[in-house]
Amino acid sequence: MIGKQDFLKLLSELCADQQQVSCLIFAEINNATQVASFIQGFEAEQQLVARIEDFIAQQVAQYSQSVFAKLEHNRFAIVIPENTQQSLRIAEHLASALDQKIIPIDGQSYYPKLYLGVTPLTPEYNAPKLAFAAADAALNEARMTGGSTVKLLQAAAPELVNYHQALGLLPIIRKGLLDKSFVLFAQPIVPVNVNTTAKKVEVLLRYQDAEGKIYAPSPYLSAAELFHVSREIDLYVVHQFCRFMQTNIDKEIVYSLNISGNTVRYQPFFDYVKDQFERYQINTRQVCFEMTENVADQDMAEATTLMRRLKQELGCQLSLDDIGVGSSNLATMPKFNVDYMKIDGSYIRDFLTDPYSELVVRFITEAAKLEGKQTVAEFVETAAQLAKLSEIGVDYGQGYLLGKPVLLFDPNKK
Repeated sequence: MIGKQDFLKLLSELCADQQQVSCLIFAEINNATQVASFIQGFEAEQQLVARIEDFIAQQVAQYSQSVFAKLEHNRFAIVIPENTQQSLRIAEHLASALDQKIIPIDGQSYYPKLYLGVTPLTPEYNAPKLAFAAADAALNEARMTGGSTVKLLQAAAPELVNYHQALGLLPIIRKGLLDKSFVLFAQPIVPVNVNTTAKKVEVLLRYQDAEGKIYAPSPYLSAAELFHVSREIDLYVVHQFCRFMQTNIDKEIVYSLNISGNTVRYQPFFDYVKDQFERYQINTRQVCFEMTENVADQDMAEATTLMRRLKQELGCQLSLDDIGVGSSNLATMPKFNVDYMKIDGSYIRDFLTDPYSELVVRFITEAAKLEGKQTVAEFVETAAQLAKLSEIGVDYGQGYLLGKPVLLFDPNKK
């Protein structure tokens, strides 16, 4: 095994040598290391990583002229002087071999798994950083799949193009947060049912460049999620929203703020929100926190705890977003104790012509009523949709028919 710097030097040579056929593999141990640390402590974690490292080294050594390097605590790099298909088979064999291995440490058995990302060192990668980015993007695809997974990305893969685009946005995001280039917009959430009169809006983020041009948020938010900076964005939104509320004269509107998965797993978030609310004397009854159904499902314990504290200790309202695209296990809904359930817009777009979409909308609406919660339908764009939603009994609608997002607060102008 060689060190990271020697590996980078070797990779530079391989990228410059267009005659050499080889592939780069990134391997990462999944959360078994965190489990080991939690159960038995840091020493057990170190032993587990070392045992897996030795195992990978032994497997890689079977292949002539292969190179093995340790990049980080639980991440490794391998160069295999083989074509793409053979390298992919080697990676799959490595994942399978470890998948069948039991590693005992101090009487505790561990069943570690590997994520592996594979990319061929083709002429497009004329610099190590491009090859690194491709292997890292492939590794990220494997990580999102879970288990013992191997993912292959070639230079022209759409996922890699998206990865590079997201990587290019990362410095813009970081600078934008420092320069307050992200501004707050608001889209109205309008009562559909005559029995519902409360005024609501969802606070949305937009990027504003130096010339004042506004950009859609999706690429920035996707990049932030991919590179684990969405937490910083959520903290930024909370702070700027509190600044806005200092000058807000409408004491009736309820403002919905979104929480990302990274934020749910960040324990100091609650204390930050509490501190900001106290500092700016926010009426917490005017604040509703939203998280998606997928985030709530994936981080059930953390989500339940955070939502309970936001509601019980601060008095905020809660909303579960994108209902219908996650697990939709409505048996878990009472655990979150939300006030609103937002029906995903993909069902609203088609529910006038698609019986299944209409059935889902009706089912969620009835389930919400049984739990004493109100419903919000997203992407309402036609009067016919609005009339049907009213007939079904949905409480609120949100979409371009009812109001487009408008500027709420520019942090640089206050």
